Amino acid sequence: MQTSCDLVIIGAGAAGLAAADAAGKAGLNVELLEAMDRIGGRAFTDTVSLPAPFDHGCQWLHSAGINPFREEADKRGFRYWTDPFQIRIHDGNGWLGDDANEQYAAFSEATSDKIDAAALAGDDEAAAAFIDRNNPWAQLFARNYAGILAVAPERSATYDSGRYTDTDEDWPVENGYGALIAATYAHVPVHLNCPVQSIDWSGAKIVVGTANGMILCRAVLVTVSIPVLKAGRLKFSPQLPGWKCHALDRIEMGYAEKVGFWLKRDPCPDIGMHYAMLNGPEAPDAAFLVKPYGRPMITFFAGADYARDQFAQGEEVAIAAARKLLGDTFGADIAGDIVTAKATQWVANPWVGGGYSSLKPGGGEARADLAKPIDNRLFFAGEATSPDAFTTAHGARQSGIDAVNTILAVLAK
Repeated sequence: MQTSCDLVIIGAGAAGLAAADAAGKAGLNVELLEAMDRIGGRAFTDTVSLPAPFDHGCQWLHSAGINPFREEADKRGFRYWTDPFQIRIHDGNGWLGDDANEQYAAFSEATSDKIDAAALAGDDEAAAAFIDRNNPWAQLFARNYAGILAVAPERSATYDSGRYTDTDEDWPVENGYGALIAATYAHVPVHLNCPVQSIDWSGAKIVVGTANGMILCRAVLVTVSIPVLKAGRLKFSPQLPGWKCHALDRIEMGYAEKVGFWLKRDPCPDIGMHYAMLNGPEAPDAAFLVKPYGRPMITFFAGADYARDQFAQGEEVAIAAARKLLGDTFGADIAGDIVTAKATQWVANPWVGGGYSSLKPGGGEARADLAKPIDNRLFFAGEATSPDAFTTAHGARQSGIDAVNTILAVLAK
């Protein structure tokens, strides 16, 4: 590791990797530092725990038609599924029919339109205010919303869902989205197992303190997650200004976790890959992806506070809770078909701390404020700073590239 450079980038997730790639191609002398023992951040494909690749984090090419990682997938031979998903709804006693699916879809679309309209009108309140709680599908909508946004609609601003650019093309990557991102940026030099401890920007040169020594630089790009920033794991000297702290206060970390179950046989021989939604009276904020890519597998998705509370207790507790819901939904006999299971642990990861960011009601332009540089020396990127693709890998990627473009202009002066 060099003792001086133009730019230090903290965090080798999609934002940091894209930034380092762009900065290096532009001729900057860059040091990319990552606290974990791998690249990718919340993009991680596990190829060990189950017989097939298992994405612990991002899995779908969201807005695939405009997502640059889709082009990378095509270039590198990564397969993705473009067929629309079938939806099934389980009410705690059994599977509902097509009429119920259509009724829920209509309510969901109408409610989403209300939330989006409120955002466009500048109405920055909780998304829950636009859910008709007298409708029998209200709870399922709220549960699904919490699964997608990683927080309950009572804690999510209309601005988030209303400003998100959605082309309705959500295509899961069969070979693993994390593996795709790792392959895309395999050429980018990075220092692993190198957590940053301090950033002293009081002098003419910024001094970045790491577990492996000090680096002097002209600019720093911070791409770490919201919990890492809020926990003070990076010691800034001087401290971050009040307006930056206020931006952080208006954004929280949502929770999204998974359990992958590998089965002895096809759990639903007459149905292809589909999404099973839970609508029982005691159902948590959770759902199942059944037979992903035609495999004898079921992935349990947990969201919001339920994900935090269950998975913070450890992998065994998370698997046990998911296994019980699996039996309640697909029948007790399915337990005998389970070959192995693997649970994610994002909430317990000290370098992540959860799923992805969520704007609080009344949060306004917090994402834009978080992205603003400080003194043209400290810069920020990551999915939490994206104006219209937050929570996504491609949003994180673009934020890193945008930050580097700003840095290049500043350093050229």
